[in-house]
Amino acid sequence: MTAKGQCAPAFVFETELVGHPGVTRTIAVRGSHTLVTLHAMLRVAYGWEDDHLYSFWLDGEFWGDRASEYTAPFELEEGGATSAETRLDRLGLEPGQEIAYVFDFGDEWRVRLRLADLQAVGGTLPRIVESRGDAPPQYPDYVE
Repeated sequence: MTAKGQCAPAFVFETELVGHPGVTRTIAVRGSHTLVTLHAMLRVAYGWEDDHLYSFWLDGEFWGDRASEYTAPFELEEGGATSAETRLDRLGLEPGQEIAYVFDFGDEWRVRLRLADLQAVGGTLPRIVESRGDAPPQYPDYVE
């Protein structure tokens, strides 16, 4: 809550696991959170346990324009991708904007995000607002 008793604005993202129709998640985070926080929520939402390289592309294209890429846990090349430590409210995101996200550059899990809204949301953030469909196992060849 803000000092006046109102809810703080939240970035609400609708996400879809590419290649797995019907597997979607809605995630709410604060503008003061970073892309690292959004990444952590995506890991929880889709059940990914191991930490791997990941990137976001604000142009909405997987492996898109390097100028729109934010990566972690470290910079891949000097002068290349920007750190995912960047706060969401400093990215100039607009409702309806699509973002491409890749987790684990080897297995290349792809998630398409759409900023659904900037709205007042009460309660604890970040959080998963809605979850639809069962996400496949992270390592399907190792499922017992």
